[in-house]
Amino acid sequence: MRLRTTLLMVLVLLGLGAYVYWVELPKSREEAKKKTILELKTDDVTQVSLVYADREIVVKRADGKWRMIKPVDAPADDTAVNNLISALAEAELKKTFDDASDLAQYGLDQPFVKITATTGDRDLPTILVGRSAPVGYSAYVKKADEAKVLVTTAAFRSGMDKQPKDLRDKTIVTFADSDVQQLELRGSGKDIALVQQADSWTIERPAAHAADAATMRSYLSSLRSLRAADFASDRPADLSAYGLDSPRLKISLYLGKEKAEKHLLIGKENENKQVYLQDSGQPTVYLVSDWAVRDLDKNIKDFRNKTVLAFEPDKINSVEFTRKDGAHFKLVRGDARQWRVEGAGEIKPAQTAITQYLNDLRSLVGYDIAADEPRDLAAWGLAQPLLRLTLTGEANKPVGTVLLGAPDPSRKEYSAMAEGGHTVFLIRDYLFSRLDKQAADFVDKPTPTAGAEQPIPELGDEFGEEEPFAEE
Repeated sequence: MRLRTTLLMVLVLLGLGAYVYWVELPKSREEAKKKTILELKTDDVTQVSLVYADREIVVKRADGKWRMIKPVDAPADDTAVNNLISALAEAELKKTFDDASDLAQYGLDQPFVKITATTGDRDLPTILVGRSAPVGYSAYVKKADEAKVLVTTAAFRSGMDKQPKDLRDKTIVTFADSDVQQLELRGSGKDIALVQQADSWTIERPAAHAADAATMRSYLSSLRSLRAADFASDRPADLSAYGLDSPRLKISLYLGKEKAEKHLLIGKENENKQVYLQDSGQPTVYLVSDWAVRDLDKNIKDFRNKTVLAFEPDKINSVEFTRKDGAHFKLVRGDARQWRVEGAGEIKPAQTAITQYLNDLRSLVGYDIAADEPRDLAAWGLAQPLLRLTLTGEANKPVGTVLLGAPDPSRKEYSAMAEGGHTVFLIRDYLFSRLDKQAADFVDKPTPTAGAEQPIPELGDEFGEEEPFAEE
């Protein structure tokens, strides 16, 4: 008897569970599902039309890409159009008014916008968007084929307020860095040509120099990232109105083995601090932010490689320091690739400090070029430099010598060049401070012990000092 009762209870529980799972749960999910004003699958939409009192915008999908066909024939912004369609598909139905005889009170007698979406060859019911509701952050809409008025969110109405520029593709120029064979800048008194070969850039005009790889990557990225803030004209009658008949700057790219040319013409600035620009002879005149153009208007010094001495720190076996104050010492890499301060005896060298120093020296880059082929190094404080750093590599092979000086001792401005080189660079004072070291800077300091006076390590006369270095 007890077993039968238990079995009956189990069967009842199983039945209840099945009822909840198959009936109540789907029902609750359906009730919780947000109701929308339009049944629409975004991937099925092939065209959208927005008709306003003063403009009409039509975008159409072709070969998986969106294109604007009204008011102009131009590429559309895929992301912007897809977001528009998603907003249309997700527009929430908050309330319905069946008695809608007076459309004027809802702003639907003269709708703000009429929206028609097309799926395949079928137009879905046109959505009329009226005014915002006085309360509840809502707006009134209506399907053209129904009499009732629907209430949706005010966000939907504001999201449907589009200008043609909002849905147009704002990309100006596209290319791959590896395809760029040559880059030229002409205008404002400059004529610069840069050539890329084997992933390395050189300046060809106005004089032959190595170009800075990071600067070139940044410049090409800035070109690729140009986006139109607005479209001034698609059929300009007179380019002089935009300063494009005689542009202040022309940037030319030569792409691929055929060196196909793409160019940008940069014109004058309008009252809103925007600059007129035209791409590769296309009729459209774009407006771009003035700061974007400033990044593109560079001179030859901007493109120059300003590295003072190129080397690989791991291949350096010694660094010899000769200071103007008379100090002289040498860092030497010995057994097990461990550094020592030559002449320091048993004093422990600071391996990390030496490694960091080599990295700082490798990263020594000028912020400006003071002189090419200088006739008088004394003018730059380099005839008797503050610091001479001579680097030797494997098998005692000379790597190069860096000279650091001060053109004007009263100013925090320093000069640098590779001995035997052709260019004097100006470097920041903090970079000089990183390299302006004494021998004691490369010796491990003893860890202080509370209450104990620490001895100062003596480095001897080998470093050109009469007195031992004091701890910093």
